[in-house]
Amino acid sequence: MGATQVLTEFVSKTSFADLPREVVHKTKGIILDTLGCGIAGYTLANTEFHWIFDLVKEVGGTPESMIFVEGFKTAASQAALVNGSLIHTIDFDDTHLGSISHLGAPVVSSTLAMGEKAGADGPSLVTAVVLAYEVAARIGKAVMPSHYKYWHPTGTLGTIASAVVSSKLLGLKTEQVEQTISLAADGASGLRYCIDFGDFSKSLHPGFAARNGILAAQIIQKGAVGPKGILEYKSGFCEAYSDEPNMKSLTENLGTFYEIMTDSLKAFPTILCSHAPIQGTMKIALENNLRLEDIESIHLRVSPTAPGQGMNYSPETPLAARLSIPYCVAMAVAARQISMDQFQEAKINDPQIREFMKKVSLESVPEFTQKYPGTLAAHVEIRTKKGSRFKGESIYPKGHPDNPMMDDEIKEKFRRLSTCTLPSDRTERIIEKVYELEKLKKAEELVGLLIK
Repeated sequence: MGATQVLTEFVSKTSFADLPREVVHKTKGIILDTLGCGIAGYTLANTEFHWIFDLVKEVGGTPESMIFVEGFKTAASQAALVNGSLIHTIDFDDTHLGSISHLGAPVVSSTLAMGEKAGADGPSLVTAVVLAYEVAARIGKAVMPSHYKYWHPTGTLGTIASAVVSSKLLGLKTEQVEQTISLAADGASGLRYCIDFGDFSKSLHPGFAARNGILAAQIIQKGAVGPKGILEYKSGFCEAYSDEPNMKSLTENLGTFYEIMTDSLKAFPTILCSHAPIQGTMKIALENNLRLEDIESIHLRVSPTAPGQGMNYSPETPLAARLSIPYCVAMAVAARQISMDQFQEAKINDPQIREFMKKVSLESVPEFTQKYPGTLAAHVEIRTKKGSRFKGESIYPKGHPDNPMMDDEIKEKFRRLSTCTLPSDRTERIIEKVYELEKLKKAEELVGLLIK
């Protein structure tokens, strides 16, 4: 039996009753966190986002699923396109570490869109999310790290994740599920250009992924015959998207451990590889009362993933600034915190910040991959103008599974994000509804709370 079929049968056979309690609980936190990013993005990234919203509103479509916040309905695939893009606009959504992908945006957007269309209940929604993470994350681990040389995994893996969600919620037969996954893998895309330059394609990737995964499932449901075994095929997904795919990752220990448990939530609204540098730099600055004017240089020794991204010394947009390690580290020293209001044009163009960014350097340390597996670690060295030298490290940034955000912290982050757009009483009702998803009769009970 090939790996694609093994994963497919696991998707088909697994039910809510099979999921461990801790997996269900972790999934609820991820769903809430993801929704918060979308709700806040509507307000905080309106200028970056409005054109995709306006376009879909013009196009219209069968009123099947709700667009977050605005509250108008369109076809499920169109709703997932908008909502998936919206979630990722502020770059505050989760990251699955083994695949370096933001799975929450394509998964939650497609789950609620298809869940609303199909009249799915809460347990079905949770199960679909868990299984989507399981399949996409395993494929991501199989094709990493070389996959990241050219591809944005949120787009490639997110398309497959959405296909899993959609085939599960549509109740497709096992053979159809395999064809859906394979069809989605065949059409998966999303280049890493967006990470280097911070353009809007980065936000569109999870939206396109959510839409295309839904379309793949609907095409198969209509009777089309899709490919099979595409993950392990000699010119299939893994061989095409990776220099040296680790095929064991696709099925090893399947069912004994759930990949969603290794998902990381974000404490900072920035690219994940900036979190350890931010945390390590901020700790040294606070402990030694260091200001921008005191510092001669900051040298960061980091896990290998980071230097290939995040080194934009001239960010021009809020998104580009969130993706710039030099900018994030400069703001960590200047403001003693990293929050959404530090990614405004006035601050991005502050001459003092611009000049200080030149003092930040990165060094890739390949040994960190083995020394600190499953995380993006950083060693920080700060030299002052008076000749002092301070060293520190940040191995597990807040939100990492080994330094997790607790329920109260997840809820508080959601409150900060949601109340940018929705009233506080609505925010509390959403929190309550998500943490009681197993009682939900229909997806629309939750979706109906997400509109202004």
